[in-house]
Order: sequence, then structure tokens, then C-alpha cells
Amino acid sequence: MGFRALATQTLAFSPGLNLLFGDNASGKTSLLEALDIASRGRSFRTQHLSEIARWDGNGEWALDVAHAHAVGDDLLKLRYRGGALESRQQSEVLSREQMARSLPALILGPDLHRLMDDGPKIRRAFMDWALFHVEHTFAEHWRRYQQALRQRNAAIRRQAPRPQIFAWNDSLLSAGTVITQHRRQLVEGLRVHFAATVSTTGMLPAAEINYRQGWAKDLSFEAALNKADAHIGAQSATPVGPHRGDLELLAGSARVQTTLSRGQQKVFLISLALALANLVHERVGHWPLLAIDDWHAELSDNTAASILDKLRTYQGQRILSSFAAPTTAVAEARLFHVEQGRFSEC
Repeated sequence: MGFRALATQTLAFSPGLNLLFGDNASGKTSLLEALDIASRGRSFRTQHLSEIARWDGNGEWALDVAHAHAVGDDLLKLRYRGGALESRQQSEVLSREQMARSLPALILGPDLHRLMDDGPKIRRAFMDWALFHVEHTFAEHWRRYQQALRQRNAAIRRQAPRPQIFAWNDSLLSAGTVITQHRRQLVEGLRVHFAATVSTTGMLPAAEINYRQGWAKDLSFEAALNKADAHIGAQSATPVGPHRGDLELLAGSARVQTTLSRGQQKVFLISLALALANLVHERVGHWPLLAIDDWHAELSDNTAASILDKLRTYQGQRILSSFAAPTTAVAEARLFHVEQGRFSEC
């Protein structure tokens, strides 16, 4: 209710494959945005949740979400009013962390290519989303690391005495070492699932993923930090650590941005998302919701058919949007036409 141009309605999606189609600005992306907010408390389209409210409304909006594969079967109720988002389940107010655990969802929005085109931060978030779900202590280590890093960098910027800066080293090292171990293990498992996925497409020459830890690979984190600290006076922030880590996306030895076509890049990214969702299931036993906006765009009909075949094998719930209805029948799919914010099952 009151969410962008979406009509007030109740939607019952299949626990399997759902295909949405409709013209531009019909509401397809808004639905995926709603799922993104229900899962993370954030939108892939805007940092300001107030912008989501209908232009002709009262500035408020509401979402109720139930998901068969979620951790917990209770209705998740989101209310945006008074400039703040509140999420409740069984009358309990949920934090963003609790929301994410209630609705594990991997949403690939219209900014999908940012995973390749932007800096390492978005790729770290991609890895850490999975680690949040498969390593239940990860969130605590991540918070400890971020707190130590913020305090240490603040001390560096104000040119505090060295003992005040180095006082944060132990916390930084202990939490950072655990984060790095978890990321390495995740990428090792992800590499196996990714290779299995791309091997059947035949469209990605020598596709590969690697983890860069954020400091010289021949050094431990402690040794790298000690080496950097010898030049602390010339620094404005901590130059080494998992906050500088990255997930390398490669075709052969080159970055995918410089080697693959735009369509091949999209195949790479969808394959990577499938691999990550399968890895989460392997580790914890439940299937994340997988939603992809405009999944057919930039793909030839043959390539799209191949990718749809891969997506059909995923056993979790899938919601795929596109401009046009599928040209061939997909027997197991539930099909929805979207027009002026209203969804009609076909």
C-alpha cells in the first residue's frame, strides 16, 4: 500500500518459478525493490526510503511479506511512516539483521552490472551477504572489525600518538583474520559451484573467480599491518586489511569488463548468483529467494533460453522479470502480467 506506483493488492507467487512481464514503468522493478527492502531494510534504487512513497499519497507505505522458504513462517510487516521504517514479526520489532535472517533473498536489480563495473565494496558485500547466512558468527566479527577500523582511522586522521592508534590493532587483527578465513573458504566453495554452472553454458571462456585478501599475499595480516604501521605518519587511513579485499571476476587472466561482451557479462553474473545461492543451500539447507530484474535484456534468444534452463534447475523460489512474455511455454512457471502497478496471473 502506497509503495511507488504499485496497486494495493495481494500476490501469491509460486514457491518455484515465477515469470513477470510488462511494459517499462509498469511496476516489475518496484516489486523486486519491495522484496529487497523486506530482506535487507534497504533499497537497490535509493538511499532515501521516503522517495518510495506514492507521489499522490501521504508519504507512508506498507508491505506484508510471507515466504514459504523463509526462516520462520510468520508474516513480515513493514511500515514506513514518520520518516522511519519499522519491521515487525509476531509483534516483535526486527533489526535489519533479523529481517535478513527472516527472508534470505538474493535480488539482482537493474544495477546488476555494478558488480563488475564498480569498486571492490559492492563485491565484498556480495560475498558477505552469503557469509552472513552461512556463518552465524560472521556478523559479530564484521561489527568488531568495523568498529576497530573506524576508531583506528579516526585516530590516524587526528594524528593521535602512536600508542592510541596501535591500541586497536589486536581487535583489528583478531576479527580481520576470521573474516579473511571465512571469505577464503566461501570463495573456494563458490568456485566449485560457479565452474559447474558455467561449464554447461559454453559461453564463458576460461571464466574464473579469485579472492584478493587486501594485502600482499605472501604476508600474514599481522605482518602486513606492522609493515604499514612503520609509515603511519604518512597515512590518512589503515591501508591493509579485509576492508580492502575484493572478489576478482576474470576471463582467463583479464578482467571480465575488458574481455567479455555485455551479454557474456550478464551470463557471468547470473551464473555467479546461481552458484552463490546453491552454496548457501549446501551450507545451511535452505534455498534463498532468487529474483532477477529484466533477466532477458542484453541476451540473444538462444542465450536467454540457455540461461532460463539453468534457472529452471534451481530449487528455490525464483522471480524473473522481463519486458515480454516468454515465447515458449514454461510449464512449471506461474506467469504474471504487470500493467500500471497491478499484477494479473495469466
